[in-house]
Amino acid sequence: MSQLPVVRPGERVVARSDGKGGLIISVEKIRGREFAASAATSGYLLDARLLMDVLGSMKMPGSWFQVWCKLVAAQSATRKDAEEEKKTPRGYVRVSQRDLQQRCKLSAASVNEASQFYMHIGWMRTAKRGLLQLNPWLTVAGTSGEQEQWQRAWNAADGPVCIIPAPEYPAEWRAAREKAKKEAEEARRKETVVELRPKRRLPARKATA
Repeated sequence: MSQLPVVRPGERVVARSDGKGGLIISVEKIRGREFAASAATSGYLLDARLLMDVLGSMKMPGSWFQVWCKLVAAQSATRKDAEEEKKTPRGYVRVSQRDLQQRCKLSAASVNEASQFYMHIGWMRTAKRGLLQLNPWLTVAGTSGEQEQWQRAWNAADGPVCIIPAPEYPAEWRAAREKAKKEAEEARRKETVVELRPKRRLPARKATA
């Protein structure tokens, strides 16, 4: 009788083909994203616990987390137009800032700030107006072949490089944006203002006899 594998916290059971119709069972540490290749599947796999751990470690407003969850959930959503129902292309999110406000029950400022942050760290990009693409290396709802297709589309569009922020980074990003905004306002105030005054009218000359 074969001994059952012992799976400890932070580990997982992995089954791979031995090439002869059998399986090789092993226990590995969870490392996050890795490349998987077999007769059945190929592509990148993301450990969902890693992503949730990153999100949970970041000291950011709860509204940002809420916006991200809604974006991930909306990957397969549809939207009704006046003429017909347009299906969102797979791997993309068809949503406007107003749609996000309604979905999240948040203000325009909160949704806009969260969206700009996720674009800044390369977790999503704007494909075109009203159409977003979430980083296909980070999270995507699709097959391995579709993942590869969306990865090529991301690279072809010169999509931003994904970074995993440190816990304090959201606050640092906010502070840097606020500082840049204040500096821009001060620069505008210091600009020389030329006052346009109306031309003085000369007194009319008296007619000579």
